[in-house]
Amino acid sequence: MFKNKFAVDGKLVVIAGGSRGLGKAIALELASKGANLLILARNEASLQTTQRDVEAACRSSKQIIDARVVDLTKPCQINRALSNYHPPDILICTAGGTPNQVGFLADISPEAITSCLESNYYTTIFIVQYYLKVWLVTPQSSTRHILLTSSTAAFLGLPGYVAYTPTKVAIRSLADTLRSELLLYGADAYKVHCSFPGTFLSESLLQEQEVKPGLLKELEGTDMPVDELKKNKPSARAVAKKIIRGVELGKTYIPVDFQTELLLNNMRGPSPRFWILWDFFLGIMASLVWWVFRVDFDRKTRRFGEVRGARDNRV
Repeated sequence: MFKNKFAVDGKLVVIAGGSRGLGKAIALELASKGANLLILARNEASLQTTQRDVEAACRSSKQIIDARVVDLTKPCQINRALSNYHPPDILICTAGGTPNQVGFLADISPEAITSCLESNYYTTIFIVQYYLKVWLVTPQSSTRHILLTSSTAAFLGLPGYVAYTPTKVAIRSLADTLRSELLLYGADAYKVHCSFPGTFLSESLLQEQEVKPGLLKELEGTDMPVDELKKNKPSARAVAKKIIRGVELGKTYIPVDFQTELLLNNMRGPSPRFWILWDFFLGIMASLVWWVFRVDFDRKTRRFGEVRGARDNRV
């Protein structure tokens, strides 16, 4: 029988970047499951619209839906905006995208590279760091969850996404490192998850299409009119349902389509091999033995936390 490992009824969930797209879709799904929500984003008009839509999706009139304007790339603003709020049970990071930063490296500006890093990585790591510091001095009664949002692009570098892809690789690496580091505070104190959505319908996608190189459209399968895109690509709501289902099952990594699942399990992705058979053999061997090292690293991390008294002194 299915056991839900991500029950949100009555829990407080913060969604960073939840005013539109995937963040809004996740907010709507969680509201329908009984969650209380605090939605963070920069655009006040979008936040107000989303807040009304999410309130309408609530299962109960007792649910609390709040929204706060904050620039997630600036730690000082995060601290100022959230210092008086109750710590959440769950943090979900969905801010990001690349509507204005697509293009080949020789063609895009340094500012586009900087803004892509800020909107896709800083918006995640700074809010995670803020709440981790809060959580470590706040007693907890249940497991706290952190859900990060990477992309299929973390496994597949396509020409035209040169500013975007490294930021999503960074999110994937952040999830790995954070999962391991949080074992310092107990095996079940925190659970880190990372989703890997591919191309789906959103405002950002439609904006990208206006400036996206033709080669990139051809390679990722978006070289079609908008009407066909709407028929052939999943909605943000459909992707949100798959992500939430993955967390409910207890998955750490959550691919939302078969192509991404293949890339995830390969992990090498499309990078070229040198000694083809040898490299393939090493990939199989690594899949069989690397988990042994991971288990050993996890054990040593938990032991280090216990010796330092991390759980007693910081939680």
